[in-house]
Amino acid sequence: MSPTLKLLEEVRDFPRKRCKWTGLFKHGGTQRPCVVEDISAGGCRIAVKSKGLEPNDRVVIEVESRKLRFHGEIRWVRTDEAGIEFLFMD
Repeated sequence: MSPTLKLLEEVRDFPRKRCKWTGLFKHGGTQRPCVVEDISAGGCRIAVKSKGLEPNDRVVIEVESRKLRFHGEIRWVRTDEAGIEFLFMD
């Protein structure tokens, strides 16, 4: 593991677990497919078409195969991926 990645892991409040869950990303009245790439108790990283996404936007991520629905806020956006902080789940 590179020193940069190790430092990032040490800063996290919750450990991340890798996964590949197909889901539905809902944002501002639109929805698009996504893949939850990794997840923790506090948030997740998703692969999603990121055009129009901004930090602090409220979103919902549904993972039907796991019967999960997460409500959260976007914390960062990169090309075709985003980091989500969970607010609550139902």
